[in-house]
Amino acid sequence: MASSAPGKDKTLTPAAALDEEVYYYATWLNQEADMVDERANLKAIEQYAERAAQPISVDHKQVYPFAPLRRENSAVQTVTVGQMITMTAIVLIWTAGLLFFPAQTLVSTIGAITFIYLANLIHTFQLTLRALNTRPEEHIGDKVLARLGNRNWPRYTVLCPLYKEPEVVKQFVQAMVALDYPADRLQIMFLTEVDDHATRDAIQAMRLPPHFEIVTIPDGEPRTKPRACNYGLLRSTGEYVVIYDAEDIPEPKQLKKAILTFANHGPDLACVQAKLNFYNPRQNVLTRWFTLEYSLWFDLILPGLQAEMLSLPLGGTSNHFRAAILRKLGAWDPFNVTEDCDLGLRLSTLRLHTAMLDSTTYEEANSRPRNWIRQRSRWIKGYMQTYLVHMRRPWRFLHPKRLRELVGLQVVIGGTPATFIVNPLMWLLLALYVFSALSPTLRPIVEPVYHTLYPAPIFYAGLVCLIFGNFLYIYMYIIACMKREQYGLMLWSLTIPIYWAMMSIAAMIAVYQLIFKPFYWEKTQHGLHLKYANQQPPGAVASHQSARPSSPNHP
Repeated sequence: MASSAPGKDKTLTPAAALDEEVYYYATWLNQEADMVDERANLKAIEQYAERAAQPISVDHKQVYPFAPLRRENSAVQTVTVGQMITMTAIVLIWTAGLLFFPAQTLVSTIGAITFIYLANLIHTFQLTLRALNTRPEEHIGDKVLARLGNRNWPRYTVLCPLYKEPEVVKQFVQAMVALDYPADRLQIMFLTEVDDHATRDAIQAMRLPPHFEIVTIPDGEPRTKPRACNYGLLRSTGEYVVIYDAEDIPEPKQLKKAILTFANHGPDLACVQAKLNFYNPRQNVLTRWFTLEYSLWFDLILPGLQAEMLSLPLGGTSNHFRAAILRKLGAWDPFNVTEDCDLGLRLSTLRLHTAMLDSTTYEEANSRPRNWIRQRSRWIKGYMQTYLVHMRRPWRFLHPKRLRELVGLQVVIGGTPATFIVNPLMWLLLALYVFSALSPTLRPIVEPVYHTLYPAPIFYAGLVCLIFGNFLYIYMYIIACMKREQYGLMLWSLTIPIYWAMMSIAAMIAVYQLIFKPFYWEKTQHGLHLKYANQQPPGAVASHQSARPSSPNHP
């Protein structure tokens, strides 16, 4: 394999630099093809399939996860005995503190919450600065791809988990057909559930090329997307694997760009994550807010995490893997409803890396509040599951090389749902303080209480979070819009606190489901944009031929 990525020799002319880059990639592709041992690869796949086919016992029932499940790394058990004892002890100590030292306990609680806010604020500010000052995403030029043509590209498997998606099948198939990759090196699998006859019928009604397959997942529990992907991995033949969701429209050249990103790194690069955004951002207010959130996450936060060499919680789609590494990891956890986030952290634990790719997959922004709440509550529940799983042995992080990993786990994975849950309480305290300040009757009663609960250090830290924090987050949304050239959405950043309130509602539902329905997969309805526009996303597939990532977002 070539020893290093193509250099950036400034003495070369643009034409000579392009020649050097093309030569490097062509050599890497040839060497990669020569290294593939078909027999050894087939044997490894068969051995993996044999391990993955073994059932496990869950609640005295035989369950087939289609992966060699490692219980210590799985959300099959929501809370361990040790965690339950720890949480019970914390609640008892806090309750005893309220009984015997109420003022001190409340001050400590508010101080701890304020510290979490402040830590999240500082961490986010740092990530944003890194993302703006550097360009950590991999950029593969179209000229390079054009020169390489359809030469020795490795085999690629595309996993497409679908459930009750007949409305978007036509759009999705067109997006998959549009992928610019040699058909004889491509395997596209539509993964459908046993009872989903409508989706299979919709796919079968289309004349699909030979490299498309319709796969029916054997009936069983839990009925989740990661379980379907695990089954697809058992049947995959590609050296590389990617997941696309039912409503996805990826940039056609994304597979080739992902392969060349692997060429730019060593064998410790296990995953390439493309960016996600939406093709219907202006459908209504909710889609505008949702687009703001995705633009911030994929264009600032994740690139910042990569620049800081921290764990990347993967997106649920458009993550490209080396298949061999994916099998060594034991694939996806079918009991975790954000299997993507969990897998990203597991990669980091094994000192494997993820790279962000400057290529976009466009999805459907959820346009109905109840549908959005279902989707968002599942994501928040999955973050809580992931946090609990990775905090089962916290002493593993007590090493200088893993302290940054611990900070990322606490602030990003644990802090995100915690903030959503605590926000309503802090808003209530703020509203009560403002209301009492305007009321001559309540002010003498409430003001002394607040002076007790908010000593100077906590008060000023809270003030920083309230004023600077809210300003910073709104400013970051505006910057993310500018990076995406979505200038029409910038003013909507000022209304984003309403969206935050909706997140808190979803977080409450997530807590309930974590306790009573931890593996339940909230189904998100897709295709609502088709009813709104009475057509497919305007020019979405065609616009990907352009290098400008924002073009599908123009009306």
